Amino acid sequence: MRPDAIQLLSSTGSFGPVILVPIILADHFEASKWMIGVVVAAFAAASFLSSYFSGRAADLHGRRTILLIGLFLSGAVTALHAVTLWSDSFVLFVSVRVALGLCAGMFPAALLAYAYEMKTKMGKFSSWGAAGWGLGSLCVGLFGTLYEWAFLTCAAIIFASFAMALMLPFPKEKRLYVPLLPLRLIKRNAPVFTSMMVRHTGANMIWVTYPLFLISIGADELLIGLVYAVNAFSQFLIMNIIDRFDPITLVAFGVGASSITFFLFALAGSYWEIVPMQVLLASSWACLYVGSLRYVMDKNEEKATVTGLLSSSISMSGILGPLLGGFAAAALGFRGVMFIASAMALAAFVIFIIELRLSGELYHIRGFSRAPR
Repeated sequence: MRPDAIQLLSSTGSFGPVILVPIILADHFEASKWMIGVVVAAFAAASFLSSYFSGRAADLHGRRTILLIGLFLSGAVTALHAVTLWSDSFVLFVSVRVALGLCAGMFPAALLAYAYEMKTKMGKFSSWGAAGWGLGSLCVGLFGTLYEWAFLTCAAIIFASFAMALMLPFPKEKRLYVPLLPLRLIKRNAPVFTSMMVRHTGANMIWVTYPLFLISIGADELLIGLVYAVNAFSQFLIMNIIDRFDPITLVAFGVGASSITFFLFALAGSYWEIVPMQVLLASSWACLYVGSLRYVMDKNEEKATVTGLLSSSISMSGILGPLLGGFAAAALGFRGVMFIASAMALAAFVIFIIELRLSGELYHIRGFSRAPR
């Protein structure tokens, strides 16, 4: 059983409900923009802790156990969302979101490290995650306001990925000692961790209320799913062709193109104008994510730990971004947030170039030159 199928299904079930959460909080529970930001940040905080500690555990104790526990618990907790909606309990809904952040943060680092060690190209492997995100977005969009059934369907898809993971062949794994606070790894990979966190903090300022922005320019639930799907399926195509490029060049392009994309978002007056921008967004994120992933995987033996640290930097931005974005959206409106995010992505680009120069790696950026694996 190839890990690609597990990546596809786990991403479909995990990312599908993401676009529903701001809508449910706003319409079902009548939460303010600020409160939506707090709830999304709480989910990211749980994922931040889980991503690092689970990645480290996968290096210490092996991939299989962490992968299976994470997938099973993610399916179970996703199904619990339906119970919270049937009981109409805001506190219970938020509690389940936090629990899902802990569970969903457990398995990605173990799965990525396993795929890398099985000689799978990271761009192509990551593309299946993007395809799963697109399928999940379309899937939940088809349910309309039947949110409970959308969550149950996504839970069933995650359980299917768990069943596939049970059949994965796990050769004898090398166990690695990793200190509880791996300062050496953090410093060694600082250019990617820092630029990723700054760029993605700005991005998450947008995403926390992005479905509500799309509704404000004329989209409904199905069209929102379509907009997200264009991004995801474009990522799928792009990730399949970028493995041959140098990872540092990919990261530089990704943060630079992100700044342009967020600026263009602020100029959109209709949801149809957003659709072509989603392709540019897909290009920027595909290059940034695959480049970052390959950068940390190629440089470090502790592959699950550094992948977990990368996920934690993404999750940290998922804490800061929603909190700042909720406040900023209330004070400046959706478009004001997008201008701020554009400036932050530009700052991330400058930070990345400076840190590359300090580390002596700036010579890698020579256009889109071909690079070894």
